[in-house]
Amino acid sequence: MTKRAVKAENSISKLKQEIQQLQGQLEGYKSENERLRYGETTALTTMRHNAQVASEYLNKAAQDAETSIKQLLSGRETVCFVSQLLTSIDKITEIHN
Repeated sequence: MTKRAVKAENSISKLKQEIQQLQGQLEGYKSENERLRYGETTALTTMRHNAQVASEYLNKAAQDAETSIKQLLSGRETVCFVSQLLTSIDKITEIHN
């Protein structure tokens, strides 16, 4: 074999080793990419669930607030009615005196 042929064989051997090394790295990167995608999907699912739960809690809080406001307004009307009634009683007693 000539020097040139030996040199070419050595280069080919080194390149084959480099290809094997790069293929190993590629497989590692593919596995890592798959794990990251799975983690992203899991995080997105968790985020959606948390948003749904928060939405339900906020809706319940809004309904409770509306109920409380209606009760307050009803109580206000009752207080106004009693106030008017007391004013009327005061006027009635003035007339009889």
